[in-house]
Amino acid sequence: MRRLAAVAALLTLAGSCAAAPSSTDQAAVGASSTTAPRTTTIPTATTVVTTTTAIVDPDPDWAPWSAPAVAGVAAPNAFVDQWNQAENRRWCSALFPDDPVALGSDATLRPAAFAGGWAVAWDRPQGPGRMPSGEYCEDCGRGAFGVAGTGLRAAGDEPDRWPTVIEYSDGSRVGYGFEGDADPTSGAPLLAYLLVKDEGCLYNAWSFLGEDHLLTLVGRLRRVEGLEGEPTPWVSELPVPPTVDLGDPPWTAEPLDPSSVPRAAHDEWVEAGSPPGCPMLAFADLGEAAGATARRATNSGEMLVAWDLPGAPGHHGDSTPCEDCGRGVIGLGTFQFSSFEGPVAYSWSDGSEARLRTGPVTYGAEVFVRVDGFACDYWVWSHLGDEHLLHLLTQLRRVAEAP
Repeated sequence: MRRLAAVAALLTLAGSCAAAPSSTDQAAVGASSTTAPRTTTIPTATTVVTTTTAIVDPDPDWAPWSAPAVAGVAAPNAFVDQWNQAENRRWCSALFPDDPVALGSDATLRPAAFAGGWAVAWDRPQGPGRMPSGEYCEDCGRGAFGVAGTGLRAAGDEPDRWPTVIEYSDGSRVGYGFEGDADPTSGAPLLAYLLVKDEGCLYNAWSFLGEDHLLTLVGRLRRVEGLEGEPTPWVSELPVPPTVDLGDPPWTAEPLDPSSVPRAAHDEWVEAGSPPGCPMLAFADLGEAAGATARRATNSGEMLVAWDLPGAPGHHGDSTPCEDCGRGVIGLGTFQFSSFEGPVAYSWSDGSEARLRTGPVTYGAEVFVRVDGFACDYWVWSHLGDEHLLHLLTQLRRVAEAP
């Protein structure tokens, strides 16, 4: 199993379009954007991008994706394959222009790489674009425009970091500006963040061909028959549970004897190299998962142990959930330098907190435990439900003679 550090990672569309910023970038820029003066403009093809946040209100009774869906057979195979292989397809429906030719009769579609999500780009024989190295070009035509459903969970305020925001009557929102807040003369494309009502992911659309072209691309995006996920709220729409005080933290209790810790867990922490400032923690008791077998898992640069239990709910190797495969039923790992800021579900008397992983859940009930004085978060999950997750949190102990 490979688990990307989505709570802190930068999701990059390799060599062909824009990068979705990390949660830290979004929070920092979004906070400053909310203090900027806001004006209302009329939606025309010549809408000017200014240094203030301009709220553009198109047809108040219509959003592009509320139009009839594109027939599945009309979508190119390359696009369908991209969506079918995406990790986020359960909560990020496909969006595709209803008339790609209108966006560029000389443009050729190709798949584009986007960690955790899906993306396609259109190349043109000439004109501005982006080279495989990521540098802008004046006449290579590569990745001239495109669309992506990112692996980022939609928070609900991402469009506000851009100078122009479009608000639709269905609650959907689109914000756009020059990628990286670059100077318009830099050759950077215009990048849009799209929040589509009932879709759990943050969408990107971009164009090197100007504002009119970007707005035309966004205005033509439609859902695709047969490539639709489950309705999923944005994080800002989810109820915030009350914080539960768990009293004294279990990691201050008597450390566990190393012989009581599964060999796989010990090897993962010791042989793989314990992250500096991240003491080894282990479960003193597995509760309902008693009898599960521990194994070393893969999370680049971090420690990760998963427990398998035949017949129990879990997830497959591609992170999609299963009812009875028994794979990765529970897990414990580290996240260094995490910027994850979900709602605090549990707290302890030493000031430590467990933040709830909200949104589309592929690992059952999940939290990131921020232990006071430790240099990392601890990722804990259970496919056996919230009560079992709480039990595991009460069983987190340090291990004697361990890093």
